Amino acid sequence: MTDTLQGFLDSGASFQGKICFSGVLRIDGHLQGDVSGDGTLVVGETGLVEATIQVGSLIVLGAVIGEITAEDRVELGAGGQIEGSVETSRLKVDEGARLSAKITMREPAIGSPLRGG
Repeated sequence: MTDTLQGFLDSGASFQGKICFSGVLRIDGHLQGDVSGDGTLVVGETGLVEATIQVGSLIVLGAVIGEITAEDRVELGAGGQIEGSVETSRLKVDEGARLSAKITMREPAIGSPLRGG
């Protein structure tokens, strides 16, 4: 995974459809549809994502409604909210966040530091 910002949807902007990415994609506007990528999706404080999400990692500071599958981790920051379902290896929920979802925790990927190899 690279830490380079590859795409950005600013507040006030909206997108409906399918987005595929690598690296980091930040959403501060409204996205509706499907999101997939091996990198990190960041939903900013003003972001609203209503989607089926399949990513490496997800950081939520705004709102996400939908089905989430994150290979590595999901982080829900203070003030962030998730509604729907979450499947991941690691989940971090900060105080002040709202989580209303079915949670499925899976084994970390082979070779992951969480599995000791």
